[in-house]
Amino acid sequence: MDTLSKTKIRIILMLVLINTLFTAGMSYAYWASSIADGSSQGTPIVTIGEWGIPIFNAQEFFDFATKTNSLDTDKYYIANDIDFAGFSWVYNSTFSTVTFKGSLNGNNKTLSNLTITNTSTSYKYTGIFPRMLGGEVYDLTLDNVNTVTTLSGTSQRSGLITGEAYGGTNDIRNITIIDSGSQGNSTSGVGGLIGSVLNSSTVVNLSQIKATNLRVFNRSAYVGGLIGRVTTSGGTVTMNDIDFEGQVYAYTSSGYSGGLIGYIRSGTYLTINRAIVEATFQNTLVTNATYYLRYSDRYLGGFIGYNAAASANVHITDAFFTGSLFNQTNTYRAAVGTISGRDATQATHVNTYHSYVAYRTSTGTVSYTQTGQTGEMAVTVSATSMPTLTWWNSFYVPFAAANSYWAQDGLGRPYLS
Repeated sequence: MDTLSKTKIRIILMLVLINTLFTAGMSYAYWASSIADGSSQGTPIVTIGEWGIPIFNAQEFFDFATKTNSLDTDKYYIANDIDFAGFSWVYNSTFSTVTFKGSLNGNNKTLSNLTITNTSTSYKYTGIFPRMLGGEVYDLTLDNVNTVTTLSGTSQRSGLITGEAYGGTNDIRNITIIDSGSQGNSTSGVGGLIGSVLNSSTVVNLSQIKATNLRVFNRSAYVGGLIGRVTTSGGTVTMNDIDFEGQVYAYTSSGYSGGLIGYIRSGTYLTINRAIVEATFQNTLVTNATYYLRYSDRYLGGFIGYNAAASANVHITDAFFTGSLFNQTNTYRAAVGTISGRDATQATHVNTYHSYVAYRTSTGTVSYTQTGQTGEMAVTVSATSMPTLTWWNSFYVPFAAANSYWAQDGLGRPYLS
């Protein structure tokens, strides 16, 4: 056999081998993403080489989320939708040491009908992950996911993803939240996604977050639609592409309640880009006579409850707020604002607007034309109605230019698609 023929045979054998390996890899990919409890769940979308460890059912997810030896090299992905109906997720004393440091790829799957219950006043952190240290969670839907506490004690930080982020770079992106609630009791903070951000080295990046009917309740002070409180100076929080609709409530005379974040400490760095917030500062999460259908008091802000950081550190660009800044007492104009309820210094904001916001009057009635608010105010588009389609079309331009995640509804309002 001549040299040319041998070369051709080698090439053919190499091609056959490559095809065999590729087919085997794809077969495993299909199996890993499709088989759970003997049933097919559809085609895979996890990239080969990025597998990590698959999670198929409620018990496996619970074991993963509550393990005490998480490493920053851990990689997991959700192989199929997981329904937690009937599954008992109750905190115990070991959870106070649980910290997630790895990566969870939600694989565009849904966790549904999950209730995380904290029955002790001594357990400080409530969430899918009690604490996070440089963790990553992405491409995930939470549908009817709730954290529940005893509403006693004073230390229960709470967030659907984590009770507290306390170091490293924590990246939470492409998260959809539907009909869910975060409930806690701590002056360190309660938020829709994260209760408290601690330590000067901590970085939190939230991006592509869509929340519909998200209810966030703190029996104490400091509550935010996404983050309750930045507790120590020097932390960095970035929020990009946020579409929030829900209720935010703190049951104290000084609520520190924000549509996106309750409180940012002096020295904090906060950036918000492209955000639509529709928030009411009332409670319908807890069906208790003491708390039911009450409104937050003081320091109510469309985006930030209380801003104690320097104006050079806080930037809001291309943002819109609507909803209710109606408070519980007769401090009707004090410490409310469509950007921030109270400011040590004013945030720097560009293309930041509000429309159709309900305020409390001195007689306790609702007014859409109330003036004299002492917090920082965005630019009014219309006091008594939502913007027109023409206005929305103009406002939408930087959203569309930034990325393809945004679309417009029939009235023109941008939404994360």
